[in-house]
Amino acid sequence: MTRRAFVAFSGGGAKGIVHVGALKALEERELRFIGVSGTSAGAIVATLVAAGFRSNDLVNAEKRETIMTALSNVDPTLKRVTDMFGRGGWPRVLLFRLASRQSKLLWLALFILWAGPIGIAFLLPKTAWIWIGLFWTAAAIGLFAFYRSLVGGLADIRRFRDALGRLLQTKMFPGETDRIVRMRDFGVEGRPPLKIVSANLSRRTLQLFSAERTPDIPAADAVAASVCLPVIFRPFEIGDDLYVDGGIVSNLPAWPFDEERELDPDALTIAVEIESRPGHAKLSRFSWVSSAVPTALFGSGELNLRVAGPAEQLALPTKFELLDFDKDLDSAIQEVNEVAVAAGIRLDKKLFRLPEIYRNACQVAQVLALDGLGLDPGGSGKSPRVRVAVGRLERGYTNSLRLSHSVGFEDDTDEMMLIPLEGSLAGVAWRDRQSHLETYPLAPDRDLPGDCNRLRRKARWPNVKWMMCIPILNADDGTPRLLVQLDGNTKLPSNAETATALESVEEAVKDFFNLVLNELKELEDDHGS
Repeated sequence: MTRRAFVAFSGGGAKGIVHVGALKALEERELRFIGVSGTSAGAIVATLVAAGFRSNDLVNAEKRETIMTALSNVDPTLKRVTDMFGRGGWPRVLLFRLASRQSKLLWLALFILWAGPIGIAFLLPKTAWIWIGLFWTAAAIGLFAFYRSLVGGLADIRRFRDALGRLLQTKMFPGETDRIVRMRDFGVEGRPPLKIVSANLSRRTLQLFSAERTPDIPAADAVAASVCLPVIFRPFEIGDDLYVDGGIVSNLPAWPFDEERELDPDALTIAVEIESRPGHAKLSRFSWVSSAVPTALFGSGELNLRVAGPAEQLALPTKFELLDFDKDLDSAIQEVNEVAVAAGIRLDKKLFRLPEIYRNACQVAQVLALDGLGLDPGGSGKSPRVRVAVGRLERGYTNSLRLSHSVGFEDDTDEMMLIPLEGSLAGVAWRDRQSHLETYPLAPDRDLPGDCNRLRRKARWPNVKWMMCIPILNADDGTPRLLVQLDGNTKLPSNAETATALESVEEAVKDFFNLVLNELKELEDDHGS
């Protein structure tokens, strides 16, 4: 079965090569893109994907070609990736890269240039001070020009923008040579919607380019606005507004599809980001600047993905650095292949294998409960039913459990519900680290009390007569790892036989989930290290 997916690609300069490997892994698993978004380098990949390009069009090991081959067909001056920086742009960027990597040597050279003439001046006649003054005047002018070049940008993106625009036209509308591909051309005629993030300096706000918000903006302009990393590229103008790299406001834009994800909660959401795990850096108030840009680009990953349906933040490693645009083709091919393997393994684990294990475990728990209580396994509607759900802490959450995987909820409105730990039976079991069984009506303090739970009370299954919450604990420290919630619509007899049956169900569920707990922990704790 072909699965639908919203896919977001992060920014990261030359590190964006990982997106080609991720794209290859996604294609191999036959995912159908129903929406793509991107920032900076991710905006380039997202746009090409939305236009119909595939991973082999971006990097083709057999033909030894890249997307630059296609770009050079529309603009012969674009033969290498470094040509995208415009006339004379790459040598300036190369010098900046060298200076940033050898900052101590740069400061030493500047000190020598500053102190050397002063030291020499004491050994020369007073007339030499005239030459020293001229030297310092020239140095001041040079420093001012250097400052202007940094603020104004070392390279110009317009040549790449023009070539990308023509490439999109050739791919999407080959018979219309004068056609400008605009944002409104995506999300129609079988193409997935495209959303691109940039930073609008003129309005001091995040800018989202999409068919809904900016239908008339050329797609190539939106990409250019998104990739203009400060210092490296000149800010890009669209109309009266000035734009720079979208990574400074949202480097991993899964959120633009929040509405679509709510409307289609069964679709996958895959946010492809570049793994960045630098060691702790000892900084001072004078040495923090070099860490500011990487922090702005890569430090907000936790803010970019909020779950609506099955989702995965796919962090992928790379040997490329931010400005390694001069890597050779063999290095690029090797990187794409290695990332494709890594991405495939993580996709299989997180989005396919892990849900399968949870669902199978829920089905086993349901069978155990039905057998233990002597109920017909074919129950539906108002017939005797038992439902099973797994509650887990979502990433960054501490006060609630998401019923992330379940069986028996297919016709009910509380599937995937977020359960607060305060004011719920699940919360009591989680806190006490022991199972709790109660019949309805529950005690008021365990029955989702208060105005904050009003919608949850409306959404929950109205026919529930009993609920059992079983925490599954970590063997090493006894803390809850997850919670198994069982409930049913059959009134349970108050007798010793029923109590014994429920105790047996509880122990059987615990034993089974403990059997699969190690595999679950391996899959959930694997962040690619």
